[in-house]
Amino acid sequence: MEIGFRAHDIGKFDSVESLATTIETFKKQSKIQLALNKVIPSSPKYTEYTPEYITSVRESLAKHGVSVAIVGCYINPVHPDPDERNEQLRRFEISLSLHKEFGCPYIGTETGSLNPDSSYNPLTSEENVFSTFLSSVERLLKKAESVGAVVTLEAVARKNTICSAERMRRVMDTFKSDNLKVIYDPINLTSWLGMAEPDGSVRLKPSAEAIEKAVRHDLDLLAPYIVAVHAKNYVLDSNGWKIGNKALMEGVVDWAVIFNLLREYKIDVPVLLENLNPATLKETLAYLDTI
Repeated sequence: MEIGFRAHDIGKFDSVESLATTIETFKKQSKIQLALNKVIPSSPKYTEYTPEYITSVRESLAKHGVSVAIVGCYINPVHPDPDERNEQLRRFEISLSLHKEFGCPYIGTETGSLNPDSSYNPLTSEENVFSTFLSSVERLLKKAESVGAVVTLEAVARKNTICSAERMRRVMDTFKSDNLKVIYDPINLTSWLGMAEPDGSVRLKPSAEAIEKAVRHDLDLLAPYIVAVHAKNYVLDSNGWKIGNKALMEGVVDWAVIFNLLREYKIDVPVLLENLNPATLKETLAYLDTI
């Protein structure tokens, strides 16, 4: 597997050059997920992106062996305010139109909720919200197909419109478009109660059987659509709720099991480390070399 990083987990930088040189100290020839304004706060607003500027970003990264695997443009496609939703969709369309300059066709987003900040709202799972989501995807797909880019969706259990592998597959089956793909995050798709054992129980640390059961379920539905994998981990709090933003080596899931399944399903895509800890990143990369 080709291991890369979500760039803004490395830190915030004052230039693309300083970002690239820092990444180079951890790994030569790296893929990243790039959300420009998160990692370089001084970068122009998206409305001011120009082909020349984005090309300069790509070229500065390339000098240090860094390339973009996913352009992060996380929006709320079901935002309750139609005007704000339209503005966010426009932001995504701008990123789609600049995919050649980024050197990457994949523009990624999570799938939002009825709360403006995409936090949990119990009404997000209603069919009318799903219909709004499909309308947003249809609009983005028209733009993507016209410019040769790819709308790339990431599901999040419980809180987002697309909260399960079944719902994501439903979206894929609705459009059947080569310009619509998936970022697979097995921790995001894990139930907020954790990974269930074969007998239905949930342990603080899931067994290899529980991990395989959960991930195989997802891959059976989504494997053909996956263009990137997010790698992080989770723990359960004292009430048994998932805390799903842990670095890969700071949680309870054995990623060797997941890597073996990715190989079995022949999913050869960048694996991007999320919520990473720069202080332990070299140790994490050394561990990943062993699995």
